[in-house]
Amino acid sequence: MNAPPLIRSIRRAAQVQMPTTRCVWRQVMRPAQMRFNSSIAPTHSDMPTAAVENTPENEKSPADNVRMPRAVQALYLAPLRRECEYGVPSADLQLRSYSKRGLELFSDFALRAAYYLGLPAFGPVPLPRITERWTVPRSHFIFKKSQENFERITMRRLIQIRDGHPETVQVWLAFLQKHAYPGVGMKANMWEFDKLGVGKEMDTLAEASKELLEPQWAHAGQGKVPTSLTKAKALEELFKKEKHVEAVERIKDEIMTMRQKHASGFSLSDTPRGAIIFSGIQPTGVPHLGNYLGALLRWVQLQDATAADKSTQLFYSVVDLHALTSVQATNSASNGAVLRQRRRETLAAMLAIGLDPDRCVLFYQSAVPAHSELMWLLSCTASVGYLSRMTQWKSKLQLKDDASFSDEKARAGLKLGLFSYPVLMAADVLVHRATHVPVGEDQSQHLEFAREVASGFNHVHGQPLLVPPTTLLSPARRIMSLQQPTQKMSKSHADERSRILLTDDDKTVRSKIMAALTDSTNAVTYDLKTRPGVSNLLELLALVEGDNLYRAVTSSNASIEVAAQALATEMEGKTLGVLKKRVAEAVIGRLAGVRDRFADVLELDGGAYLDRVADHGAKQARNNTAETMDAVRTAIGL
Repeated sequence: MNAPPLIRSIRRAAQVQMPTTRCVWRQVMRPAQMRFNSSIAPTHSDMPTAAVENTPENEKSPADNVRMPRAVQALYLAPLRRECEYGVPSADLQLRSYSKRGLELFSDFALRAAYYLGLPAFGPVPLPRITERWTVPRSHFIFKKSQENFERITMRRLIQIRDGHPETVQVWLAFLQKHAYPGVGMKANMWEFDKLGVGKEMDTLAEASKELLEPQWAHAGQGKVPTSLTKAKALEELFKKEKHVEAVERIKDEIMTMRQKHASGFSLSDTPRGAIIFSGIQPTGVPHLGNYLGALLRWVQLQDATAADKSTQLFYSVVDLHALTSVQATNSASNGAVLRQRRRETLAAMLAIGLDPDRCVLFYQSAVPAHSELMWLLSCTASVGYLSRMTQWKSKLQLKDDASFSDEKARAGLKLGLFSYPVLMAADVLVHRATHVPVGEDQSQHLEFAREVASGFNHVHGQPLLVPPTTLLSPARRIMSLQQPTQKMSKSHADERSRILLTDDDKTVRSKIMAALTDSTNAVTYDLKTRPGVSNLLELLALVEGDNLYRAVTSSNASIEVAAQALATEMEGKTLGVLKKRVAEAVIGRLAGVRDRFADVLELDGGAYLDRVADHGAKQARNNTAETMDAVRTAIGL
């Protein structure tokens, strides 16, 4: 049998060191063994005198054909072993097999291949056996025994390469994998080591980093934003190396602020001319204080900021189709009446906070069929994999962010409407050709999906049919719950005291704030980590107190924290009761006018005024979507 090509080529290069003298024990080996052992043979000087025969084959006695022990064979391999200089392990190869014969045969083959490649190989070292035992009961008892016992023994050998070049070791392992012996498993571990003197290089790097660190300390200490995003990233990496954790967090906030500026393209107080702004709110009933300070107040600020620019269009929708994804009792005959009432209350709240129906387009989402039509057309090109990575349906089902379809709970509770929720949201924005969409940070993922869908749709049809929107991220912090200050204020919370509705009277607002969860320390301090309840009240006071109506939507997180800290310093030595009373009076003063206007709008003309506003806005919205849908239908061929 011929040797493998790699060994054959190496053997030709080392003919001087590789004598080809035939020996007696080689002639009686099996073909498979001859394949691996044909290239290694002892010389006349190494072999015993009786082992070398010059007589013809027919004159040899049967005793001369006895195969020599492997221990004796290993001695003949000694001249081929390469000596290691440092003794540093480069790779460990573990061989496993149920057959001892095949394991020893392949171990011998692996050692020979390592010798030919010039690798200092050591072994094979026997490792402890792995014994597995199990019992299988019989299906019936007609036999004498009612069960059978089985045992399987796995034998192992370890071969170690020392001072081997990593590339040579990889060639060796690849060769063994190519010529793997049946029934023998392999598992290899490789190590790579850096050169000596790495510690000295790290000391030099630390000294060189001071030249970049020292000029930036003044900026980092005062919290100033670096001049460019590139410098901020470089400084962040430097701080990571030096383990300045607080400085790294500060730089991350600065980078996020700059990213928000790049994502928005403009500030809320400086809207571009000719922009189309779209946003929506679900009809969950009367909005609470978090809705008002987080989203609704921003709509009013956008309206006032663009009052002199008639080319800027504002579309605000009550997205009642999105509300259908919420779990509702199917056996209740009043579901329709409840949804209709909530839609009217949401629209009345939009008018009560100051939105002008002559300046803004206020409408119900279901009154514009183009939203649903475009949603279906986009669903034909939307990626299911992208939708499965969205967090909306996972949060609604109270699943982890890494949940997938393989989760049994996800399969049991997930509905198609909830899963395709982002597609409908993308259709809401794209059908109006919105250039800017004001959303919170938790909704920015949906805007990224809308841009992805628009780009994919335009690419498929080869023309810019849909306008990718720009995200307007809110700089303000979320309004937190009064009973669970680590969670945002929500209507889904079971405790009604956790939220303040826009229609709550003075007595109700005062009682909810006085019952707000704080802690046992009866002092006013600002610390978000250790005292979240007190810090929440201080931030709420900073947002609603004063003459700046739009402070909640124009102030950044840093400025809100500074204002809250200033209030804590001002109220130093005061009790929590004094703080709660001050917060209650500030909230009552801010919501007094909104509550009165809400009741007036809801009852004006017996409710006919709301219907006229909704019909007028729906007509304007349908006219605006007609242009988009005509272009889309023509491109598709409908």
